[in-house]
Amino acid sequence: MKISQGKAAWIVLLFSILFLWVGNRYASAHALHITISGYESEMNDQLFAKVTRIDSVTPSQTDSSTNVVKFTCIITSGDKKGTSVYATQYAYKNNAAMPPQVSPNDKVVLGKLSDGSSTEYTFENYDRIEQVFWLSLVFVGLIVVFGGKRGLKTVLSLALTCFAIFFVFVPCIMAGFNIFASTVVICIYIIAVSYILTGGINQKSLSAAIGCSGGVAFSGAVYIVMERIMKLTGYYNDQTSLLEQTFTQCPLDLKAIVFAMVTIGALGATMDVAMSIASSLEEIQKSKSNMRKIEIIQSGFNIGKDIMGTMTNTLILAYIGSSLIMVLIYAASNYPILQLLNKEEIIVEILQSLIGSLGMLFTIPFTTVISAWLIRKSVGQRPEEAKTFPHVSQSQQKKNLRIHTFNDEGR
Repeated sequence: MKISQGKAAWIVLLFSILFLWVGNRYASAHALHITISGYESEMNDQLFAKVTRIDSVTPSQTDSSTNVVKFTCIITSGDKKGTSVYATQYAYKNNAAMPPQVSPNDKVVLGKLSDGSSTEYTFENYDRIEQVFWLSLVFVGLIVVFGGKRGLKTVLSLALTCFAIFFVFVPCIMAGFNIFASTVVICIYIIAVSYILTGGINQKSLSAAIGCSGGVAFSGAVYIVMERIMKLTGYYNDQTSLLEQTFTQCPLDLKAIVFAMVTIGALGATMDVAMSIASSLEEIQKSKSNMRKIEIIQSGFNIGKDIMGTMTNTLILAYIGSSLIMVLIYAASNYPILQLLNKEEIIVEILQSLIGSLGMLFTIPFTTVISAWLIRKSVGQRPEEAKTFPHVSQSQQKKNLRIHTFNDEGR
């Protein structure tokens, strides 16, 4: 049964709403009550505000490298929204690592310092949410402008993916559910929703979904094997140690967390490769419907070779870029290269890039074979083999067949 893309989009949207609501409610109902006291008090004592006037700037009497900036601002959040208050900033004169001095119309984050009945407000940081919001809006707008309806579906797919990660997957981890199983479920959801929204319910989407699933499964399997062979601990940076300290009531499997990182990271690349191959092979089959399976597979491999080079570079460069600061720190300390590469935090980054690339490479032949099988199955026999003309002589049929074949070769 063929379902139009419009109906498929509505089906996916309704299913996603149900999945997100049920998943979030179920995970939240079993969530562990975990809070970090320092973070909790910090959040309660912070307010958003807008600077209206700089009252004074004077050198600090205790620190010659700072200026004491007194300014007036209006609170823009919380119960005191709209209230005008006075605040203080200790602005460093020559320190690029610290926020610069505030100016009128700047949006800032204030901290509350309460002493009995009096409350003082100090500058904590700049409010940068608005800039991120507008940049995101430009990003979404350009996708819609260039992509039209399909671009709108792409934005919807991206939004549902983010909701699934933050409103279902993360709460499942917070509830102490099995991380391996949660990762598999969320990957299946993302694959299904993304492909159906962007491609509809058809052979192309099915081929891409199966190929992508195979590539992601291969990546996860490779990580599990390498993790056991290399005897990884999962403690590869300071954040993982803090994570373990946070989840003292229900200790997390840090190896499973790394598995989720590797698998979800590989998912993005394999989804792109699988859809590119499936879509290309479908277009080839439309233009030349009498292709045999072996010809379709050869075309898929040729397309995959072109994709392979750029996508591998994309993955490797993405992970190198994300770990560049860490590498520079070790390089500045004259760390021997072999010892540097042997550190678990570097090993995990290398594994992510290599396993993601391996998953992508496996996706190419897997998607190609699946696409060739599904496309030929949907088309059926070759046109010249399926059609007979009883009222035309056998010699004329052979002549027509030669002409048809010659025209196909010419194209």
